[in-house]
Amino acid sequence: SVTGGLPISGALDVVIDPGHGGDEPGAVGPNGLKESTVNLRVAELLRAELMDRGYSVELTRYSDHRVTIQSRAELANALAPRVFMSIHHNGGFPEPFPVAGTEVFVQLGDPESSRLGGIVFEEIQSAFADVEADWMGNVETFGVAWRQNDEGTDLYGVLRRTPDLVSILTEAMFITTAAEADLLAMPDILETEAIALADSLDRWFDTDDLGSGFVDGVVFEGDLGNGGGTEGCIDPPL
Repeated sequence: SVTGGLPISGALDVVIDPGHGGDEPGAVGPNGLKESTVNLRVAELLRAELMDRGYSVELTRYSDHRVTIQSRAELANALAPRVFMSIHHNGGFPEPFPVAGTEVFVQLGDPESSRLGGIVFEEIQSAFADVEADWMGNVETFGVAWRQNDEGTDLYGVLRRTPDLVSILTEAMFITTAAEADLLAMPDILETEAIALADSLDRWFDTDDLGSGFVDGVVFEGDLGNGGGTEGCIDPPL
């Protein structure tokens, strides 16, 4: 049973999923900044911005605690929003890059997921175009793409487990690089990202824009995690 809180009535426009949380921090920057902290702050800012624009919005977590992928997806499916957006910030070992190395992951075979991903890519790139930084990125994965597992379904659990929703997963900047981790510690940069995501949703809801930045998808062999269930409670590395 559920105690406390208020019932949610009416159809939701957007559910925002701040990736990781609690003792699953995701990537960690050289400055000690946790991806889970940044994900939540951007999600909070995005929710506030969207609500100011008249959208109905909920988050999958409102504090720094672990939520399994299964639980995130079950919540999103139960709320049945028009859009499910999972917010992450990238990790790994990228190379020097001329622009922010944005990556957006979309659902296999879903044109509306792809369209939203392409719009998000454009808006994030535009938002950071005037920011001076030692940007990093991966030439092969820069852009918008699907990721498929060896069973022929979406690799990432939040996309695979929400097949009836328009779902995407965003990766703006590389928190594991010093310059970008320092940027992500700045409130105005997080606000810039949140506004770019809000503008993306405006375009997706109100236009037929197709977006851009599409690259070839990748089929992965094996498993990146435990599938998002409650056993182990570990997200795939992002």
